[in-house]
Amino acid sequence: MLNLKIIKSTFAKQLDQSDCGVTCLLSVIKLNGGNISLEKLRELSGTNKQGTTMLGLYQAANQVGFTAEGCEADIQILINHKQPVILHVVIENQLQHYVVCYEYNSEKGFLIGDPAKGICYLSAEELDKIWVSKSCLTLEINESFITTKTEKHSQKKWFLDILKEDYKLLWISVLLGVFIACLGMAMAIFSQKLIDDILPSENKTKLFSGVALLTILLLARVGISVLREFFLMQQSKDFNNRINSQFFTRLLHLPKSFFDTRKIGELVARLNDTQRIQRVIKQLASSLVIDVLVAIFSTVFLFLYSWKVGLLCLFSLPVYFVIIYRSNKKIIAAQKEVMQSYAFNESNYISSMQGIATIKNDNKQSIFSKANDLIFGLFQEKIFDLGKINIKLSWQSGIASVLFLISILIFTSIQVLNKDLKLGELMAILGIAGGLLPSIANLALVTIPINEAKIAFNRMYEFASIEKEKEEGELITEINSIAIQNLSFRFAGRKELLKNITIPLVKDKITAIVGESGSGKSTLGQILQRFYNFENGSIIVNNQHQLNAIELKSFRNLIGVIPQEITIFNGNVIDNILLGATETPENIMHFLTSFGFDAYFNQLPQGIATILGEEGINLSGGQKQIIALARVLYKKPQFLILDEVTSAMDRNTERFTMNLFEKIKSNCIIFFISHRLHTLKQFADEVYVLENGTIAISGTHDELLQTDNFYSEYWKEV
Repeated sequence: MLNLKIIKSTFAKQLDQSDCGVTCLLSVIKLNGGNISLEKLRELSGTNKQGTTMLGLYQAANQVGFTAEGCEADIQILINHKQPVILHVVIENQLQHYVVCYEYNSEKGFLIGDPAKGICYLSAEELDKIWVSKSCLTLEINESFITTKTEKHSQKKWFLDILKEDYKLLWISVLLGVFIACLGMAMAIFSQKLIDDILPSENKTKLFSGVALLTILLLARVGISVLREFFLMQQSKDFNNRINSQFFTRLLHLPKSFFDTRKIGELVARLNDTQRIQRVIKQLASSLVIDVLVAIFSTVFLFLYSWKVGLLCLFSLPVYFVIIYRSNKKIIAAQKEVMQSYAFNESNYISSMQGIATIKNDNKQSIFSKANDLIFGLFQEKIFDLGKINIKLSWQSGIASVLFLISILIFTSIQVLNKDLKLGELMAILGIAGGLLPSIANLALVTIPINEAKIAFNRMYEFASIEKEKEEGELITEINSIAIQNLSFRFAGRKELLKNITIPLVKDKITAIVGESGSGKSTLGQILQRFYNFENGSIIVNNQHQLNAIELKSFRNLIGVIPQEITIFNGNVIDNILLGATETPENIMHFLTSFGFDAYFNQLPQGIATILGEEGINLSGGQKQIIALARVLYKKPQFLILDEVTSAMDRNTERFTMNLFEKIKSNCIIFFISHRLHTLKQFADEVYVLENGTIAISGTHDELLQTDNFYSEYWKEV
């Protein structure tokens, strides 16, 4: 029996039509007890502003635990299938529109989930009219499908594993909280004894003894509170260090494709979410414990003084919780929007600062300033919306508090007038009630920060639970050859970028690949770095090892890469060459002079000790490439991937660089990616021409000039 409530919840909001495919897939996931963010499905399916393809949905479905199959069918097959199916339909001339067909009812027709219209029933004729392509995607869950229950168990285990080192400090804090709560009753009890017993007796000894005892108790409460705060600060520091380290380390081991689809600001925002989680842990371990104990002790004492007042308290206090829980869903939604807006705002700051040169050169400061005002304004609007909910809760709970206190005051005053209650007992009850109300309000409001922490934790866990790069495999100590054989690759939901690529790579030979921008040259280089998994074909190392079967660390220890965009880290020249490795000054100077780098670095203000600034702001493009070259050669690679390595160099530096490659090629496989073809004429031993996703032709410079191809056309124009 289908759960219509789950189905309707997926299509409750009017979504962007580009998300129709992933929305349909999300509905089937939820129907089977799973859960995943729409954002994650967009990534897996390659959804863009134009939507996604049936292939993209097929790839995403297989990655989230379905055995998916794309096929063509007809109405009768759909009736017989009796399982949810995603259909490719045409609605209002939208070519890439999808709906879910859940089931067939002989009386009502087909139950259809349409992201554009919601849930509806269509007759066979109505469905046949829009299901022109007859293409569909069948989905059957397999053993890799993760249910919400399983995921929550994993989340809980991950969190408790992080927190378990803090158990001792937290229990100490809880125990101290018990003492603080007990001592908090001292003033109310003393006031009652003072008015009803000590003062009427006119016994000064009893008065001074009582005051002395109260002073000791209050000072003890202050001391215990300070000690408890110290333990909580210690726990907070340790926890923040631990969760930040674990989360950041986890991020570093995620596949590069993960970072290709994320903005830096979003990652920074989620790292900052650790603070939200710790604030709630501290609140639960400190104020929550005290509030619970105060509520219990206060209620017990109220019953001891007057069972009628105790009953009034028990019947009145649930009002606070009703007030809060009525707004619970709104609070969760508002908190989530605040966090998302914060991440977007953070990303905008970072991207704007990174592109400051372009902004200034094109005089677009005013445009980006307006964009920032809009984005930051939206962020503040979300904060304001959450604040309005909190204000609403504040005045509602405030009115409830006033009514509660006035009710107790009137009731107890009448009891005093009727001689059913002593004046001191009235003062004690009012004191206890005055302390009880804030505790009850805090207990009712605690769901707000807990929900905030839960959202923050789910955002962190979404990244932390992503499968990291496969690191296990066969250990290798050298690379002598790499054979790319019939390799094909595509990005999620896109057409094939590379088709049947075959390139042998060996030592003592500079092998180059050329082609138009966007043809897939750099992507091939990233596949060789194991940043992307290819679809078909193979990459064989040393004529025996499949690339993906090699231990990742041992493979990357043997390769060197100079990418198009050079990364310069904060620090000096040496820091950027060694990247944390330890080396004696004599050895590093020997390395620099033996390769001839000293002539370039001596031109810098402080030589190799020159501070390079954030992202190498003070360096030219050519200087960055020289530092990257020194960095990669210091590693002594046996496989070198060079992506437009000389693009920013002058002719002399380019000649120096290429001569270095000539010297090391006997001990190193060199794969040269370029569209600056004049360099290849002199240095490349073999050139492969990439056109329309495949190798159109290959050969030496002279051989390629004999036929019409991308390479020969360049030299004809020159």
